[in-house]
Amino acid sequence: MTPERPKSFRFYHFCRGSMLLVFRLFHRAKFVNPDNVPTSGACLLVANHQSFYDPPLIGSRIRQRPLTFLARASLFDSKLLGGLISRLNALPIRDNEGDIKAIRDIIERLKKGEAVLIFPEGSRTFDGAMVPFRQGAALIIRKAKCPVIPVAVEGVFDAWPRKKKGPGFGKRMMVMYGEPIAHEELGKDINDRIEREIDDMRLELRAELRRMTGGSYPAPGPGDHVFGSLEADSSSSALG
Repeated sequence: MTPERPKSFRFYHFCRGSMLLVFRLFHRAKFVNPDNVPTSGACLLVANHQSFYDPPLIGSRIRQRPLTFLARASLFDSKLLGGLISRLNALPIRDNEGDIKAIRDIIERLKKGEAVLIFPEGSRTFDGAMVPFRQGAALIIRKAKCPVIPVAVEGVFDAWPRKKKGPGFGKRMMVMYGEPIAHEELGKDINDRIEREIDDMRLELRAELRRMTGGSYPAPGPGDHVFGSLEADSSSSALG
């Protein structure tokens, strides 16, 4: 007889399945290689951050196991909301960059063999382009010594940009889960390696969305640029 799953596990997967239905119906969401997330063992999913949609979108297609997320510490002040996101495996993190407790909590979860999702940019993009990762991400990866799975989201900024209070239904979005990278393969410049892998996947998804929509979506903008190119152009202009 198969052992009964804990109520918290069943609740998580009920919410996960509900959100997947929402993303399928209202955004025709497409997911590429979700099976790259292993069914067991510690792993760190590292993703670019375009919208409030990102955590549930990435987690909604991972049927094989629950994910642990990060959420602003202020959200836990509400008993109702705090209780809900706690049951969905959320960990509190303060808005400032150096939240040592959150880093310790993440590493502790990884030591227990969990799958944790982080957004090393620290906040949602303002224009659809990626920004450099904070050093806290590299610290977590070094200490955790577990496989890293790069994850890219695209179309999500256009569906729910930072300056809008709610999403625009009908706008398409995609997620790509990369091949797991063993800890010993990451090298010394961890952030640089993962930043470029994620941005390469993001641009691949962006091109696919344009193909599916006849070039109409996503709208042209900073998100079309390769990661780092905008900073390089800005430096060149300043020097010139």
